[in-house]
Amino acid sequence: MKLLHKLSTVALSVFMVGALSSCSDFLDRQDDGKLQESEVFNKYTEVEKLVTQLYSDMYNRSRGLELLYSHNIGTICDELEFNKADSDAPYKILNGELSADPASIGQVNGGGWWWEQYQSIRKANKIIWGVDYYNTPDHPSKPGLLKQRVAEATFFRAYFHYMLLRWHGEMVYMDRVMSPDEDPSTYAVRESVHTSVEKMCKDLDAAAADLPVQQSGMEMGRIDKGACLALKAIVRYIAAQPLYNGGEAGVSPLGNNDTRVGAEEYKVYKPERWAAVLEAAQQFFTECGNRYSLYSKYSETDFVDDLNEKSKSGKKVYTRLSKMFQEVDFYLTESILTLKGGKDTRWIQDNLPDREVFGGQTRNQPTQEQVDQYEYIVGDYGYSIFSNEAKTGGYDDENPYVNRDPRFYRDIIYPGAIYQTITYSPQEGGSDEINNSTLRDGKKTRTGYALRKFVYEDYDKDGSVTAMYFPLIRLPEIMLIYAEALNETDNPDAGQKVYDLLNEIRTRSFMKKVPESLKGDKEMRREYINRERRVELFFENNRYFNLRYKGIPTSSEELLKEARYLGLSSDPDERAQKWIENGNGEYPQTQHYIHGMIPVPDTDGKVQIGSQTYKMKRIEGKQMVRQFTYRNYFFPINSNEIAKTPSLIQNPGW
Repeated sequence: MKLLHKLSTVALSVFMVGALSSCSDFLDRQDDGKLQESEVFNKYTEVEKLVTQLYSDMYNRSRGLELLYSHNIGTICDELEFNKADSDAPYKILNGELSADPASIGQVNGGGWWWEQYQSIRKANKIIWGVDYYNTPDHPSKPGLLKQRVAEATFFRAYFHYMLLRWHGEMVYMDRVMSPDEDPSTYAVRESVHTSVEKMCKDLDAAAADLPVQQSGMEMGRIDKGACLALKAIVRYIAAQPLYNGGEAGVSPLGNNDTRVGAEEYKVYKPERWAAVLEAAQQFFTECGNRYSLYSKYSETDFVDDLNEKSKSGKKVYTRLSKMFQEVDFYLTESILTLKGGKDTRWIQDNLPDREVFGGQTRNQPTQEQVDQYEYIVGDYGYSIFSNEAKTGGYDDENPYVNRDPRFYRDIIYPGAIYQTITYSPQEGGSDEINNSTLRDGKKTRTGYALRKFVYEDYDKDGSVTAMYFPLIRLPEIMLIYAEALNETDNPDAGQKVYDLLNEIRTRSFMKKVPESLKGDKEMRREYINRERRVELFFENNRYFNLRYKGIPTSSEELLKEARYLGLSSDPDERAQKWIENGNGEYPQTQHYIHGMIPVPDTDGKVQIGSQTYKMKRIEGKQMVRQFTYRNYFFPINSNEIAKTPSLIQNPGW
């Protein structure tokens, strides 16, 4: 199998976790004395090694494809269902078994936990302080590199605080080296997210000022200006969301249980927070817009089927969409911050259907909630499958896998789909028979679907893939942030600009345009932006966090929808089907239930699987009711940290 040889040997060679200097322990313990510090900081090469450790920390803290041991973070929201393979991490979280006890946290191993981020932040602070205190000499033949290394450390200080923001919310922004003689209670006090975001942006601006727009040569792959400004737009975006900016009409998503430091501040909606998002996004495109472009290799006539006999997909998967996450061009032009992950052939194997030829486990299974996001094409435009345009234009819920967004065929293995030369058969008695039961130990699908995104089309379990890559930040995310900021600030050009931004993303994927009527309808623009984010960034660690930023799971609208849903029937499958037949639109987003589809034999059915025809019927996942309460907006700080430093105060509900 062709690998990303060029990328792994050149662009990311500086990130390899190798044999570093004996100083690797130096920043993780109390100082032994000025002599050891001076030995480190009086040499440029030693400082560079310390900065390189921060890159390896990014890999360990971010973990791209698997944030919960072997599972994606999407398994604990409505993106994915899971099997109990290798670990019970999603089960423990969804069943309410997770606690703040360190042993409990260790069992879910998210990589984003409180103490780990601060370990890396301390390293960054020590580097920034040490270079200044000891007046570290610059690179002897390349003056200016030392300034870049300090800028990289400054970026990482902001980045690891951003990780705290995602997982834990409020934090202590550590922007200096603390003396062992200082009383932690005087500085270890969590502050308002808005205060922390301002500090992050200050660090990111400082780093951006000393970094080039594009790294080249041996520097290729290191942090550049674009990564700094993109992250700035992201943290501004988080601060403008309801969880931190107005809640639901002035009511916190956590209800009366909101004990956060900034709880009262977060209830007040301030439009200037959205203005700051717009400004940050505009800055990114003004200063770095020419640096990045959407991956556009291969044309509309190129299908995966044309690559080799083994990659047959029934002429459904465009080569551009299948290859984009594997090609060097993608990581050089579209990926703004790249993770060189450690996942290999085994990860692909685990996510393929449970067939002998694959040895798969169907580990991360797309839900019906995710499948429903892929629009139906009518003429020159794409529409929600729940819209009148889709219904009158031919969408049939019993035959739902035709005329869909091309990304659907790239992302999802669905009933009747061809992966390689094998037809996916989740019907009763089929080779991939659905296992919708309360037992979770089986390797079969529980939703009727299997994952295709990031899975190589020419996978061979007897072959080898040495590494996979994952875009931690890529261009479409910043484009969507820009679009949402234009819309929420009622920018006079919002209609046309949002229309253009959405269509640029869609055109790259051979998807039809958004309707022209969107230009004059703010709510319609909001709907399309949200749906585009769920489709374009599926399985990229976005949906789980975005749900919480927007306060959706506990919103009054979604809770009322859930009450109506449960009132339809006591039979789960019956209410799953009735909800759609009654024209209720998307399922409630309270995160308590997930859904799928099962093929039902029907002589008049239009879904062909093998020699038989079927119609599709919706089902509700037979599982424990997924736990989601106010406490699930944030992960806990491990209890031993609270015991050592009570001034931190635990997250609500933990």
